[in-house]
Amino acid sequence: MPLNLINVKKGVKYSCSKCGFTTPAMTWMWKCPRCGHPLDLEFDVEKPRAATSRELMKVLPVRRTINLGEGYTPLIRRGEYGLKMEGLNPTGSFKDRGWSIAASIIEAMLVEDSSGNAGVSLSAYSRGAGIRARIYVPYNASPSKKALMRFLGSEVVETADRSEAAAAALNDRDGVYVGHSWNPFFLEGTKLIAYELLYQAKTLESIVVPLGNGTLLLGLYRGFQEMIKEGLIKDMPRFIAVEAQGFCFAFSELTGQRCDGKATLPEGIMVGKPPRLDQIINAVKESGGEIRLAGDSDVIAGLRVAASLGLIVEPTSAVVFMVKPVPGMVHIITGTGLKTADIIHRILN
Repeated sequence: MPLNLINVKKGVKYSCSKCGFTTPAMTWMWKCPRCGHPLDLEFDVEKPRAATSRELMKVLPVRRTINLGEGYTPLIRRGEYGLKMEGLNPTGSFKDRGWSIAASIIEAMLVEDSSGNAGVSLSAYSRGAGIRARIYVPYNASPSKKALMRFLGSEVVETADRSEAAAAALNDRDGVYVGHSWNPFFLEGTKLIAYELLYQAKTLESIVVPLGNGTLLLGLYRGFQEMIKEGLIKDMPRFIAVEAQGFCFAFSELTGQRCDGKATLPEGIMVGKPPRLDQIINAVKESGGEIRLAGDSDVIAGLRVAASLGLIVEPTSAVVFMVKPVPGMVHIITGTGLKTADIIHRILN
C-alpha cells in the first residue's frame, strides 16, 4: 500500500533521469517504478536573496525542516586552505543537512543502512521528528557511532559487512526504507552547501570532496545547477572527488583504469557500487573535474595535516588533504574526528 508523504510543497514531482518517468511526489518512492534507477525531484525554485533560513526555504521541496541547528557552517581559512566545516553540524557530519529534510516527510519507522555517520544523523533527526528508526550497520563500524545511534533511540542491527547491511535494510518489511544514497529528498538538503558557498567564498573555482555514494557531490552539483539557472552564478565549479583505493567505481568508469590495493581506514567512502554512479560521472565531467584515489597512507598524512592546522577530522574527511590547495579552491571537511578519537589514536600511534 502506498505511503502518503507529509510536509511536501505543492507541485513537487519525482523524475527519472534514465527513462523519463515522472509523477507527483504524493507517496513515497525511493526508486523509479519503471526502470529501477534512483529518482530526483522537480519543482519550482525561487531565487534566494541571502543564505538565511527563511530565504533558503525557497529552494527546498518541503514546507519546514526538522531543525536541530544544522547548516550555516563556517568557511574558514587555515594556511593555504579554504575549509567548509561540515563537521560542525549537530551530529558532526554533513549528513544532518540531508536528514533534516528527508526525515520530515514520512510518519513511519525509518530504515537505513550505514557505516556510521548517516545512521547517527538519522537517529537524531528521527528522534527529533518523534518517529522510530532501525539502522543496519556492518559489525566493524565505529563502536562510538553505534553507541550514539542506540543512545539516540534507534534500533541497531549489526551485519557481517556493508553489503549485507544494505541488503538487510532493503528487505526490511517492518519499516520504510529511506536509504540516503537513493533518497531524492536527501540531496535537497546537501545542495544547501552550494548556496552557502555562494555567499561565503569570494571566488569559487574548484571544490574537493570525499566520494562514496555521491550524496555530497550530487547535492553540490544540484545546487550549482539551480544557481546557474537562477542567474546567481555563470559557471559550475570544478569538482575534485576523492574515492577510496579499492572502491574506485567512479574512477574506473571515468578513466577505464583499474585500481590496485584496498583502503581500510576511510570507512565513509568504502562503499559498493553507488546507485547514482551515472549521475556522479556526469557531474564530474560537466564540471571539468577529476577523481583521485586515496589509500591508507593518504588518510594518515591527511590526519596529520589537519592536526597541524588545529583541526580534528575523521579519517574519511582526511582524504581531501591529498589535494594541494590552489586559489579559489574549497575543501569540504565532511565530519568531525571527535566521534572516532579512539580510531584516530590507533591510526597515528
